[in-house]
Amino acid sequence: MPVGDAQGIVTMITTCPGCRTAFRVTQEQLAAREGRVRCGKCATIFDAREVLQTKLAEFAPESGDQPEDSLPHAVAFPEPEPVTPHETDPVFPVAESERAGRRAGWVAGSTLLVLALMTQIAFHYRGEIALLFPEMRPTLADLCASLACDVPLPRRAELISIESSDLQADPVNPGVMVLTATLRNRALFAQSHPSIELTLTDSQDQPLARRVLAVKDYLERSTNVEAGFPGNSELPVKMYMEAASLKATGYRLYLFFP
Repeated sequence: MPVGDAQGIVTMITTCPGCRTAFRVTQEQLAAREGRVRCGKCATIFDAREVLQTKLAEFAPESGDQPEDSLPHAVAFPEPEPVTPHETDPVFPVAESERAGRRAGWVAGSTLLVLALMTQIAFHYRGEIALLFPEMRPTLADLCASLACDVPLPRRAELISIESSDLQADPVNPGVMVLTATLRNRALFAQSHPSIELTLTDSQDQPLARRVLAVKDYLERSTNVEAGFPGNSELPVKMYMEAASLKATGYRLYLFFP
């Protein structure tokens, strides 16, 4: 920008650190972006104030000729291009790296938390997942084998009923009572075998004795317990027990999952 009298003007010159091209700059250009400009030749963004110098150029009024510059003749003086705010980011590579590192760390941490939560949910509801997606049961079983767990079968007691039952003295051995019953799994999927609670009652329907029959008590030894109670099927049950001395006149059966 011009200063002083008509004998000369003061020119501010800055040099691109990338390609060493020199530029004339004005106070307005330096103030616009806190001194940051972009080289019109190599597009490098730099602070023009760091390499700023001034030069007094004298002119001959009579001829209008300009004396030779002390700079190389091949060096041109194009106007530096204005720098928009988002273009100033590359000037701060360290700060950008810190922000990117924090962002990457946050994303990685969040991903691990989500995976951990999904793993806990999958472990807790592994039985339900195997029910909804039967094709995943072998995979879940393999994973549980390494974690010392199992994939439990569904336990929907409301879908298992007693279709018929009877308690009579054994005609061959009157001191032994025989319980027969037919269980039905009304679900369309296999379930765990339930436990059976047998209560013997007197003539006033008061309990005389109570016994819980576990799966191993009423299933035949050849039964594959791990396969479960098949869906939409019936299971016959027959049990022998010594209870004639109780003089029971009635009984009650109740199915449940412990």
